Amino acid sequence: MTQEEMKKEFTALYDMMANSNKVENMHVFGQVHKEMMDWFINNKSELAQEWLDKLESIKWKNYLTPKEADTIVTNMDPKAPWGFDQWKQAMKQNEFALCEDPDYNMYALWAVMNMIISDSGSTLNKYIDGDNMFKVVYDLAVDKLTDKDGVFNIRKYFSL
Repeated sequence: MTQEEMKKEFTALYDMMANSNKVENMHVFGQVHKEMMDWFINNKSELAQEWLDKLESIKWKNYLTPKEADTIVTNMDPKAPWGFDQWKQAMKQNEFALCEDPDYNMYALWAVMNMIISDSGSTLNKYIDGDNMFKVVYDLAVDKLTDKDGVFNIRKYFSL
């Protein structure tokens, strides 16, 4: 089979599984995917990690993969103030939770905190002293990510 034929065959089998009510079809796909992941973990661990990052989306209402969050934060204008390691250290120092199950993962929180300070840092600086800025931005980000009406969606906001 050519690569194009294999893609078509996979798509047809996937569609058959997804549109059937047969749990056994889902189990077959799951087992094959387990075997594929085992191979990738052993042979191409960086790709396996990227796929695991994407699969984690099933755990969260608001999530970003590490790569997505890094791209978003890197491209902010004005520039985002906190690199991931610096942000994570500040989170630890303040004893703030990195994620809240099932509302958001840590990469979504990091991106939203940087978004808030990038977009509104000048305004916030008028009313909040520097010692409290990180805490206020954390609280505002958590408010957005846990909004009860569920309107805020980080993936839609950043067009992912």
